[in-house]
Amino acid sequence: MHYHLAQVNVARLRDRLDSPLLADFVAQLDPVNAIADGTPGFVWRWVGNSADMMELLNISVWETVDSLFAFTYRDDHVAVFRERLKWFEPPQGSPFALWWVPAGHIPSTEEAYARLAWLRKNGPGPFAFTFKQRFEQPADPGVVRDGASAISWDGRTMLSAANTPNGDVNGGTVFHYRQEGRRVWATYDGGGVRFGTLVACADESGRLNMRYQHANDAGELRSGECVSVPEVLPDGRLRVEESWRWTGGEAGRGVLVEAGAGQEEFAVL
Repeated sequence: MHYHLAQVNVARLRDRLDSPLLADFVAQLDPVNAIADGTPGFVWRWVGNSADMMELLNISVWETVDSLFAFTYRDDHVAVFRERLKWFEPPQGSPFALWWVPAGHIPSTEEAYARLAWLRKNGPGPFAFTFKQRFEQPADPGVVRDGASAISWDGRTMLSAANTPNGDVNGGTVFHYRQEGRRVWATYDGGGVRFGTLVACADESGRLNMRYQHANDAGELRSGECVSVPEVLPDGRLRVEESWRWTGGEAGRGVLVEAGAGQEEFAVL
């Protein structure tokens, strides 16, 4: 499986984007973004800031760490960065986070904020890191054998290690997986979930395209869809990062991390 690098950067503005104080900064936005878009290794950039926002959000995806580093520290971008305190409040905690995403995945704003919050709370790790302390992209889980998924989910017990606040799954939720060929299913309960089921199709690498439904502790019936990206650890357990979203008219997306049950199951996070 091929991976790209995602980054998020947030900054608290001293005034609205359309204020005179920010005028010289706003004048440089389009030229700097054009440079980013034309830099070798650039893949995608989130566009969504508005004049009435007091926090500037930047999310982008790059082919490699080196391609993002080359843009970040080129002279014309550094010149703007050096003057940042004219326009932005001093940051409270890290304003910047990096993480690996499967090639083709577009990070949501919820996912980006979740990565940044995790970094601020835990420091650099595989879930979110910095230029100074980098982590390698997840290992390739394998190749196809006899038309089956390279990873076996059958009999796996997975525990929730981290989730965005808008999800029902938490540290008390346990997933019990079964598999036949490419078909994968599971039941789960505990934490904020009374009982849930999921069904999924595994691709050649073991990545899951999933649909799920459950009853939560409030008695609500909720459903959603999810992409699960597994990483095989040296001891054979799985570490799984999942990008999920509610369906059925509900708004909300998030990121869930699961770890295979066993000794020190959360040590990888």
